[in-house]
Amino acid sequence: MFFSRSTIFATALTAIGFPALANDVNVYSYRQPELVKPLFDAFTEQSGITVNVQFLKKGLVEKLVAEGNRSPADVILTVDISRLNSVVEAGVTQPIISEILNNNIPAVSYTHLTLPTIYSV
Repeated sequence: MFFSRSTIFATALTAIGFPALANDVNVYSYRQPELVKPLFDAFTEQSGITVNVQFLKKGLVEKLVAEGNRSPADVILTVDISRLNSVVEAGVTQPIISEILNNNIPAVSYTHLTLPTIYSV
């Protein structure tokens, strides 16, 4: 079964337990804007939820650590497993336990991380 990236992104965002009346979601991203903007636009179109994005070239871990529990970030997007691992090891994320995600996104195990484990800030 094939799922488009926008469907997976929308499912992940919806499944992480946003309040029922949430009007926006805050994303910190290492991805290039032109690569992910179509996903954000599709999500907004399907859900009515605005995606606010901070595109970063470096310093994501330091930013999240400095913000601590006050971080406005709901979702982080990284460009590779090592950057994701750095964020997880910094202790600023939490795994999302979701039957919806487990049923729709196949898991692959890489040492101590299970991908695509979705981490919330």
